[in-house]
Amino acid sequence: MKQTLLLLFSLAYLGCFAQFQSTSVFLEDSNKVTKITDSLSPLFYKNRYNETDLLHKITDNYGNNFEELYGTRNMRPILHGIAYRGGGNNYYHKTNKRKNQNPLPKDGVVNLCQEGFSKSVYLYQRNADSIIDQTGCNCINGESNRFEYVQLDYFDSSHIYEMIKMVYESATNDSIGPVYLHCWNGWHASGYISAILLKQFCGYTNLEATSYWDIATDGANQSPRYRTIRTQINEFVPFPEFILKDGMGEKICPPMPTIIDSSDIHLEIEHLVVVPEAIPLNYSLLLYEVKFGPGSTTIANPESNPDLEKLLEALEKFPELKLEIGGHTDRSGSEAKNILLSKQRAKFVYDYLLQQGISSEQITYKGYGSSRPAFSNKYKSGRENNRRIEVKILQKKDFGATGLVDEAAYDEEYFTAKELPNNFQHPLNIGDKLVLDRLTFEPNSTQITDSLNEDLLQIIRYLNTNKTVEIEIGGFTDNSGIPSKNDSLSEQRAKAVYHYFIKNKIEEHRLTYKGYGDKHPIAPNRQRWGRDKNRRIEIKITNK
Repeated sequence: MKQTLLLLFSLAYLGCFAQFQSTSVFLEDSNKVTKITDSLSPLFYKNRYNETDLLHKITDNYGNNFEELYGTRNMRPILHGIAYRGGGNNYYHKTNKRKNQNPLPKDGVVNLCQEGFSKSVYLYQRNADSIIDQTGCNCINGESNRFEYVQLDYFDSSHIYEMIKMVYESATNDSIGPVYLHCWNGWHASGYISAILLKQFCGYTNLEATSYWDIATDGANQSPRYRTIRTQINEFVPFPEFILKDGMGEKICPPMPTIIDSSDIHLEIEHLVVVPEAIPLNYSLLLYEVKFGPGSTTIANPESNPDLEKLLEALEKFPELKLEIGGHTDRSGSEAKNILLSKQRAKFVYDYLLQQGISSEQITYKGYGSSRPAFSNKYKSGRENNRRIEVKILQKKDFGATGLVDEAAYDEEYFTAKELPNNFQHPLNIGDKLVLDRLTFEPNSTQITDSLNEDLLQIIRYLNTNKTVEIEIGGFTDNSGIPSKNDSLSEQRAKAVYHYFIKNKIEEHRLTYKGYGDKHPIAPNRQRWGRDKNRRIEIKITNK
């Protein structure tokens, strides 16, 4: 059993629900799920979040729609007022963006607390040590609330038992607020736990539970790897000690929607960035935002096109990724002309990616003419959308097939580094690198707070002793942010050290600086201590 961060509080604590215990009305049964009150009851939350069905999104893929829950992502009900599922809004957060593989941002934790939630569960191991494990707040009923944030493993049977117990206690105790169970995107791991909870509390059959899981992935359910998760859902057997009696589950179980719009269930280019393991080989993704005019082979401002930005990000993030850029046309004109036109459109995107530094080994291009319409050519809107680009997955990283997400596959290799020893005297050669281990930066900070930092002073003494030595100052970040912002942040850190040396009488012509972003980590980014080490400065000898 993996070690958890679960912090147990006193059983006597009643939280912000306490003031309603005496006024709530329950059926005469040990299962107290029929809290008949307008204040912080299942009915209250159902109405507050307009919970029409299991697929209703309280917050959307970008974390919007319900400002009081900003910081969550793809948040949906599992059990009215009892349990909710979703992701953490990091990649799309308006400020302080991070990669998806992180726990909830601070505002997500605070907002859940203020909404009266009792707990949130982070379902992964990666970066779990950065969880804000508890917080207090004034919740929406005016009472104080204590909110716990814990990490439990979605694939550990003992942890699944703990989560079911947690939800059961929220359902049967009117002093315990709702639970938010979340993964990175709000699709896979949270959907898996939700399917199990629906079997446990709502009597879902295997077929109903696996169908729910598939539909609620927003289309990111195509990979063969997900056969494992469907099997796990089918094999789950409800625990008799947590069965809700006398039809109590019917009062808190949202229905599936009567009509499911299949057009809302599809893969888009962002899936290639955030869940590449969900996309099978030879699958084609349509770039909806890359739109060509009639007869045109170019688009304006490709550098600011959101789909091309995501495509570029995916190719940079996963160097094993190989894609075919496919060009398409509507049915206007001769097919010979359309094939040439579609090929030129594909080449435009191909050339743009090459200009951005993508290797030709990662991408090819091909024109398909009008032979593969994605929309009806009968209508103007259909013809406009058929003048398009699709990218086909030819090769990608093997993320394994035994779990929902192979978290280890997301971790980059890290390099051994030579740290600056105390009072070093030995000569250095061109190309040698030294890590200033005692000079560290706070997250998102470029400020040198210690003006007498011993590592910086040692380098100054070395340069004053060796008057011909020239150095490069390299800045680095951890991998918590967006790559483009990490590049800028690392360069600013290197520049801060550069100016520090100049201020301390080192000649400017002996110094250069460069930002390397989150490239070349020297410690695992999945651990807090590793991220601290990766936010660093390296000195490289460039000339003697």
